Amino acid sequence: MDLLRVAALQLRSENGRVHDNLEHARPFIRRAVAEGARLLLLPEFYSTGYLQSPEVWHGAETLAGPTVRFMSEEASRGNVFLGASILEVEGEDFFNTFVLVSPGGKVDRVRKRRAPSYEAYWFRGSGDDPCVIDCSLGRISVGICADNHFNDMARCIEDARAQLHLMPHCYCVGKANRWSFPRSLIESSRRQVEGLPVRYARHFGVPVVLANQCGPWESPLPGLMGMMVKSDRFLGRSSIVSAEGEKLCSLDDEEEGVIVETVELRSANYEGDERRITSAQGAWGWSSLGEPAFATASLALKIGAMEWLGRRAYEGSVERRRCARRVEAEMSRLEDLPVEHARGARRGTP
Repeated sequence: MDLLRVAALQLRSENGRVHDNLEHARPFIRRAVAEGARLLLLPEFYSTGYLQSPEVWHGAETLAGPTVRFMSEEASRGNVFLGASILEVEGEDFFNTFVLVSPGGKVDRVRKRRAPSYEAYWFRGSGDDPCVIDCSLGRISVGICADNHFNDMARCIEDARAQLHLMPHCYCVGKANRWSFPRSLIESSRRQVEGLPVRYARHFGVPVVLANQCGPWESPLPGLMGMMVKSDRFLGRSSIVSAEGEKLCSLDDEEEGVIVETVELRSANYEGDERRITSAQGAWGWSSLGEPAFATASLALKIGAMEWLGRRAYEGSVERRRCARRVEAEMSRLEDLPVEHARGARRGTP
């Protein structure tokens, strides 16, 4: 029996203020370490904030940037594995990348497989990323927010014989609007973030850790989405779920905090079962493990249309290419600076 003490950190984030967000996270990280956690999970896009405008590109980093350097520092200090999602720049492209840093400084990454809906305006999906990290703790699968809600994640988990599944989220909702964002959709979103880790755990027999942002969500939205929806808040509700599907601990929607629990990992020699994959694959590309209200042709069409528009805008964006080259050059310069100077040099980034 392999036991692992894990932690989910539910935090608020300020758009574009990478240095301030990292400093805000530090005491929460050290609290989790003090409670015996060996693996700590931060929310998706915690260091950059969930900004849906071209300004988000200015907070992008390479894997040698301030966020990963901060993570390496804290992982080494606490003798822990620390995971978080950043906006990664490579060449002329941006990716939503989950980074897991070991106590010894090893950096593993998983890129978000798709850029759904309006996210497609700002970064490229990896398409076929394996979504699995092998480390001394075991084999860990990672679903970055929306990737957990689509049916190809099932094959990732089962084919890889994952022992633990991580869900870094930036799950948010818009202001209630009966025409474009009715309260029924907000309620189904709440049920989704609460029920998804439980369904995954029960279906695959793996423990699940979900870490979501909380508090106000303030950002313009691009294209048609900006005309129909105004940003509002993150849903929080981070949780740790046992391999049997029991919710061991969780947080409410507004509170910042740390939850720590010991989970039993699935056996590394587990026999795969194709039926698990098949039964997790629902209609319209959604996973059947999600909230039923989401598995509709109407919602799939709306999200697909927004994604198509976003990809076209991203591909044709001269500003995106220019900004990516500039940020990557800046990151190369920061690589030669000490950690504290590298963080401070980006403190004023918009």
